[in-house]
Amino acid sequence: MSVEHFDEMSCPICMKANHCGVADPAGCWCMQEVLPAELVDLVPVGSKGQACICAACVAAFAANEGLFKR
Repeated sequence: MSVEHFDEMSCPICMKANHCGVADPAGCWCMQEVLPAELVDLVPVGSKGQACICAACVAAFAANEGLFKR
């Protein structure tokens, strides 16, 4: 998948809402997570560090990495 622009409120993998809370004083849920490098590697270069991977993609990857093979 190639993404030329990103939406910080959308997951860069599935493009659904990522429910990012980085602007929340309590922080984002993802700041408490250790994301697998293999999953982060799937984020398009232009979106790396710009938008959170959603919890659904993190959970799906943990359950079955094979779903995310390129």
